[in-house]
Parts: sequence; C-alpha cells; structure tokens
Amino acid sequence: MKLFRLMLLLACLALFKQNVQAQNPISITGTIYDSQTRQALAGVSIKTSDNKLLTLSDKNGYFKIENTTPDQHYKFTLVGFKPQEVDYSKKEGSLNIQLDADESSLNEVRVTGFAGNRTKKETAGSIGMITSADLNRGSGLSFQSALNSIPGVRMDQSTLSEARIAIRGNGVRSSYGLRNIKVYLNDIPITEADGTTRIEALDVNSIGRAEVIKGPASSIYGAGTGGVINFQLQRSPYQEQSLEASGMAGSYGLHRLAATYRNGGDKINSYVSYGWQEYDGYRDHSNDMRRFLSGNFQLFPSDKRIITLLLNRTTQYSQIPGSLTADQVAANPLQANASNLDKQAGRYQTWTRVGLGQQYQINDQLSNSTSVFTYSYDLSHPLPYAYLRNYYQSYGGRTSFTYNPGFSQLPTKFIVGAEFNEGLTKGTQYVNNKGTEGALNGNIDYRNTLYSLFYQSETQLGPKTLLTLGLSYNSLKYDVSNYLVPAQSGIKDFKPQATPRIAISHNFSEALSLHGSVSTGFSPPSSSEVKNVDGSINPTLQAEKAINYEINAKGNLLNSRFSYDLSLFKMDMKGELIGQSVQQGITIYNNSGKTTHNGAELALSWQILKPEDNQEIASLRPFVALTYSAFKFKDYQILDANNAVTASYNGNALTGISPWVISAGLDLETRFGLYGYLNYYYNDKMPLNDKNSDYNAAYQVVGLKAGYKKKLGKAFEVNIYGGIDNLFNESYSSILSLNAIGYGGAQPAYFNPSPKRNGYAGLNLKYFF
Repeated sequence: MKLFRLMLLLACLALFKQNVQAQNPISITGTIYDSQTRQALAGVSIKTSDNKLLTLSDKNGYFKIENTTPDQHYKFTLVGFKPQEVDYSKKEGSLNIQLDADESSLNEVRVTGFAGNRTKKETAGSIGMITSADLNRGSGLSFQSALNSIPGVRMDQSTLSEARIAIRGNGVRSSYGLRNIKVYLNDIPITEADGTTRIEALDVNSIGRAEVIKGPASSIYGAGTGGVINFQLQRSPYQEQSLEASGMAGSYGLHRLAATYRNGGDKINSYVSYGWQEYDGYRDHSNDMRRFLSGNFQLFPSDKRIITLLLNRTTQYSQIPGSLTADQVAANPLQANASNLDKQAGRYQTWTRVGLGQQYQINDQLSNSTSVFTYSYDLSHPLPYAYLRNYYQSYGGRTSFTYNPGFSQLPTKFIVGAEFNEGLTKGTQYVNNKGTEGALNGNIDYRNTLYSLFYQSETQLGPKTLLTLGLSYNSLKYDVSNYLVPAQSGIKDFKPQATPRIAISHNFSEALSLHGSVSTGFSPPSSSEVKNVDGSINPTLQAEKAINYEINAKGNLLNSRFSYDLSLFKMDMKGELIGQSVQQGITIYNNSGKTTHNGAELALSWQILKPEDNQEIASLRPFVALTYSAFKFKDYQILDANNAVTASYNGNALTGISPWVISAGLDLETRFGLYGYLNYYYNDKMPLNDKNSDYNAAYQVVGLKAGYKKKLGKAFEVNIYGGIDNLFNESYSSILSLNAIGYGGAQPAYFNPSPKRNGYAGLNLKYFF
C-alpha cells in the first residue's frame, strides 16, 4: 500500500511539473533562408495557427519569438515562397527555417544574380530562372526543354553526348562544349580556366534551381559575353527525412535507376543521390551510359554561419554518331557519319568535383561568403581525325564581402571580392586506328591561370529607386609546353580587362518595375583556339569584347496571378573570333569581325487557378516565352593564314540564329494527385553558314507528360508518370554543325537528326522516416 501511494505521489509530481513547464513562457530564436540559395530572407511573417502575427524576420533573416510555450504550431510566409508550417515541441533551441520558391510567383523570388538579395522583379537586368518543377516537366534526361523556356536562351541537343547553349547568340558558334558563358554549381565555377564548359557531368534530376543572367555580367563574374548560369543542387525539404527509389524506362533502350536520401534538419541539411542511366540512342553509334553521384551538405553551427560541402562524381561513356549531309538525312536519318563510325568516335570521361563554402554574418553590417574547390577529370576521346587523352586538374576559390554602413542619407551597400582559378591540362594526341591509339603525334601541357577582382555598390536614391555600379579587373594567362615541338611552347598573356556596369531601377508599383543598364563583357579564346595552323601560339589574338544596352519592364497583374518580364536590348560585339577550317580537324581563329545583337524577349505566366479557388484543381498555369533576334554581321571579313581578306559578309544574318523562337506550355495539377504538363517549342529557319547560302528549316516540337502523385498514409509517397516527346513525329535537327565544309565536292555535313516520336514511363517511391 505504501508503495502504491509513493508511485501515485511521484506521478502527480511529474504531471504538476509538466503543467508548470507548459505554462512557463519560453523564447524561440532562429534564421530563415531560401532553401536553394542559402540567402537570408527578410520580412518573413511568423504567425500562430490561428493567424496571429507574432513577428517578422529582420534584414539578416533572424527572428525571435518571446513569451511563447512549447508544443506550438507556427506558420512562416513570404510572397514568392511556399508557406512553411513548423511544429515546435522543444523547450529551447534554435530553428533554421528553409522556404521553397513558389514557381507561380517567380517575379517575387529572391535571386542571387549580381550578388543581390532582391526579388527578380527588383533586380536590374534580365534574369531567367528554372526550378526543380520546371525540370520535372520533362523526362529528366536533359536541361533542354527547361532552358528553352527562358526567352533568349537556346539549348541544342540531339544525342546525349553533345550539348550547346547560347544566350542571345553568344555560344552558338562553339564547335564543342559551351563558350562565352560562365557556369557555376553552388556558386563554384565549373567553367574551366580557359572559358570552356561541359555540362554533361551534371545530373538533371539533382538540380534544384538555376538562374540565368542574360548578357554581359563580367562586372562581377569575370569572362563571358553571353552571361552566367548558376546551377544549385537540390537541398532537402525542411523537416523531411526520406529515402526515395526511382526507375524509368523509355524508347531507344532508355533505362534509369536512382536512389536519393534527404534529411532537412535545423542543424544539418543532407542530400545524397546516386543515379545509373543507359541509353542505346536514336541513331547508330549513339549509345550513352552515365553514373551520377551527388552529395550536398549544409551545416548550421550557429545563427550567423552556414557551412556547405559539395561532392560530385560523374562517369560518361558516349558514342558520337557525327553530322550528316542533307542527302544522308533524307536517305536514312538513323545512320552515323562514316568517319565517326570507322574511327569509333566517342567521349569516355570521369569528372570529380569537391567544394567547401562558408557564409558568415560577421556583424549586422558585414558579411562574407567564401568557397574553395578542386575539379578534375580524365578523358579518352577518339575522334575522326585523332585520338585524344587528357587529364585536367584545377583548383581555386571565390570570396566576397558585403558591407552596409547604415547611411541615413543615400543608403549604400558595398560588395568587394575576388575569384581565382588555375587549371592544368596534360594532353596527348595519337593517330586514331579505328578507335585505338596509334603513333603519338602530340604531347602538350596547358597551365591556365585567371583571376578576377570585383567591386559593386547599390545605392538607394529614393524609397523605390536603386542605383547599381560595378567594376571588375580580370587577368588570364596560358602557359603552353609542347614536348614534341619545344619551339611551339610559350606563354599567351592576355591584356587585363576592366569591365564596368551601371544599372538603375525604379519600382512604380507591383504592376510595373522599370530597369535600365549598360554593361560590358569580354570572352578570351580558349587554349585550343590560340594556335596558328602550324600549332604555334598566335600572339595577336585577343579577347572578344561586348557592350550591352538594355531596358527591362517587370511586374504582376490580376492580383499577382499574371506576371510579365519584357527585355529590349542592343549588344555590340567587336573583335569577334572568326573560325576558318583549313583542313579536316584544323580550324584557325582571328579577331576579324563586328556584330550587332538587337532583340526583344518576353516571358508571360498566368496562374489561372489556385487551391483556394477550387476544391479539385490545385494549379492551372499557361505560360509563354517569346524571343525576337535581329542579329547581323556588321564588319565581318574572312582572313587567310596570311591575314589577307578572302570574303566579306557584312550585313548577313548571324549564323545559327533564328529570328523568332516561341516556347509555351500549360501546367495542370489537381488536389487528388493527377497532373499534366504540355510543352510547345517553335524554332524559325536559320542560316547554317556565314555566307547565308544554306538554311535549316523551321520546326516545331510538342511534348506531353502526365502522372499521379499521392502520399499513402504518413510513411509513403508514390509518383507514377509517363510522357511522349516529339508528339507529332517531327523530322528536325536541333544541334547543327555550323559552317561545315564539304571536302572533295561533297555536301556539307550540317545535320545531327533529333529523335522522332518517343516515350518514357517511370515510378518514384519515397519512404518517410
């Protein structure tokens, strides 16, 4: 009996203590971030479950809830982001809330472009954005449909082995990879030190967001007249711990399996993904195999510090079918180029990237963001004219300090920083004996070093007017060591470039924000483009230069459901690199041209229905992207090896540019899980050579995807889907070999036929811990 009384007394004491603790007020502190960019979010509303406003986050994303009790439910809301609901059951501690962008209000999403933490509508300049939702509108094998939904951006791809991206015409003339565009992954440059980029190492399914700056952005990002693409790996949704398995199969022997682990906590955010993908290909000799491993880790040691770790390793084994002539396409578009088939042309490569970064709020006025990285790959690359073996190793870093002195008059924020990148390529070249290495005929090392110092200030001229001034100083050097022909060794030290930018923006209302900017940029030739026909370094070759004049109008109408983004621009380029094929496999370059890029871009999006309007339809959104390009050669002469003029194409249309491009779509999502996406893409006819004597015909492509996504209880979520690309079986070539030459009287091989109608289906199963 005494034991029973003692146990009852202890139970009563525990209950009393629990009730007292429940009534004792506590304080909750934390910081609110954009889940993808890690930017602190100011002005976030923190409310109780009954919509009582408790507080707002400050300029550094920090908040404090005082005199509350445990076991409370809080709601975090900010225009442009999806609401985040949090159950707080701790007695004390710190929260690191992460908000996801609302794809229906992209004008209100904070962007990192030009180092600002402002909404897309407030940022001067033309910035496009794609989210994971945009990437999920297709099969997930390519960035093509997502990037092509941004006006002014065009990605060409026919097989998975090659891709080319152009922004406002810059990059379209690249013979391989990406040129004139700076590319980052989690703010770490993946563009090599000589300005070339290959994005095949990126797993589309692991990307959470990408921002695209259109036009020169050298004032803060260094070399690149076309612009900047900043990819962000996915981060785990806040307070989610899950394991997902996915599988997909499709036409032409497509198979993909992947597994993803997500853990979105207050102290650490972990995302790890592994993917295995194989594709037999649409054409002969176009097999493609990929292995993707991505790790993205975010640690929150304090309210003022974020540490990030990036791990990425990709293996690619791709056959290259090569370009065909018009007669060959008409006879059999599935065939491979005879030389590519005979020489077993392909790309066999493994990439490894490691990056470590820190964001630190030193005090209320000063913050720093720093990242360091190392990047390497090994490449085995049989081509019709040679067999290449390269090993590349680079390292570098980027840092920026942001200082806000708190001026009472003309408030100004200052940004200063630097970027460094050094890469060493050890390259050997052999005779290609039907896909095997023959005699050694080249052994060259390239040590390429670049650095950039940049400054930017943002001055509030009035409550709604912002002035931005930027300037960067850039240096690039190539150190070439030719071991077989030592006389061709040497150093190519480019003249340092200073690139200023000025921009002003005024926010009239939610319906209209006007921006004007003048920016400059430069793009030096790559290390493979600085050589003369005999292999020696061309000492006179210099960087292309551009100046861009632009006006933007952005805004939201119809209660913020209809958004628009209009850009009018004029970009003048001089010293443009002009390539001339002197024999198979050898192209020389000269600064011998001026071009004018005048155009208009318009993006429209209309969220017709939202969940609060209809019990069944969660979202109904049509959108359209319209691009008009009037790009001309202004002063364009072809020079021979002795710098003598052999042809003049002044006034011709710029090669590879379509006057009109239209991308449109319709998104439908229901509350009970069904969804459907419709894509439409139109590409006008365009010249295939500088002479404008041959053209690629206009084409239009339609894609469709539908599926069912539903949570089964608390532990499982299923997503089953299927889609059709090229619904109406269009015959077309997306990627083209511009200025191709037919040797011995043969037709030029311009065309890489794209797949005809093809389908895919997949299943994703997610388990929540």
